[in-house]
Amino acid sequence: MSLPDAAFLALQRIDVLAGLIAAAAIAAFFILRRRRRAGAKSSGSEELIRMVKEDMERDRKPNSVGKGLGEEDLPGIEARVLDALRGSGVLKPIPMPASREGGDYPEVVGVSWKQAREAIEKLIEKGLAFETEHEFSAVSCPICGSCSQIALLSCRNCGSFKVEEVKYYKHSCGFIGPESSFRSGGRLVCPQCKLEDGIEVYYRRYRCGDCGAEFEEPNIAFKCGSCGSLYDERTMEIKPFRRVESSREMLDEYERVRRGLEAEIEKLRAEGYVVERGASLAGESGVVHQFDAVAKKGDEKIALTVSFGEPVTQSLIRLGIAKSDLKLREIILVIGRKADPTEKDFAKSLGIRIVEALE
Repeated sequence: MSLPDAAFLALQRIDVLAGLIAAAAIAAFFILRRRRRAGAKSSGSEELIRMVKEDMERDRKPNSVGKGLGEEDLPGIEARVLDALRGSGVLKPIPMPASREGGDYPEVVGVSWKQAREAIEKLIEKGLAFETEHEFSAVSCPICGSCSQIALLSCRNCGSFKVEEVKYYKHSCGFIGPESSFRSGGRLVCPQCKLEDGIEVYYRRYRCGDCGAEFEEPNIAFKCGSCGSLYDERTMEIKPFRRVESSREMLDEYERVRRGLEAEIEKLRAEGYVVERGASLAGESGVVHQFDAVAKKGDEKIALTVSFGEPVTQSLIRLGIAKSDLKLREIILVIGRKADPTEKDFAKSLGIRIVEALE
């Protein structure tokens, strides 16, 4: 079995397959550019698609790709995070006591910390957001990562959890003694002069109920509220929480791209297509391909997507593979700038229409 076959069989992910054939794809792209300059017709993209189809034909095992984010897919949550960034310009985390996550972004309503972080990481990769100043840190379990825990006192001598606090009090008359010597009928009374006023805590010590040792500072241990693991200050993990801010320039480009996508969707609706947003299509290979929208009219399907945060050439390679696997008549790719002639030729050879969103 060839290397692409082995990788495809193991992971069954079209993006992995695209990565493995990236060298061939890039070679095809540059062949296309050289032939264009020479005035010749290129067959580089056809060769690329032929290679991918052969790999897919050899491995047709069905595969389902879960969204991994519960009820809402990642693009949808990205949009919600972007809306929050556009509104406030910053996402400021706040501590969430006794929670597994340890913190939350209150600006992103109805989205868990984990979901928000996955979306934020994607936005950071695309240049739409970046992390800034540190807000706070939380202790987390080294086993499961949960921030939900209870702190326990343990003996510095034997490790027992049977540790109790012993308070020593001082009276204004100068007498110093343990709390037990001051306690009288539920009140604190100086055993030397019998007065109640002028009593204050002088210092604290801790005593182990198992070995009897006394010490000024106990060890701190934690029991995870999620998985039940025990850990201490030496083995605990520290989870940092930082502010997230947006890049205005990239947000502007993103807005142009989204407006361009909306314009194409409205055109297709006017032509009688039914448009499904955030759609997934399963190809002949069994791989599920994600698009920003899919327009359907009868048996005809047109996929729409945007190129943002990755080179247009890379988007074209990925979409060329998807188009071949899905047998689509057309894929519409919306970008936020003018495409150069080589990109246009490459897209045309793949049967992909580029839409330039410039306003």
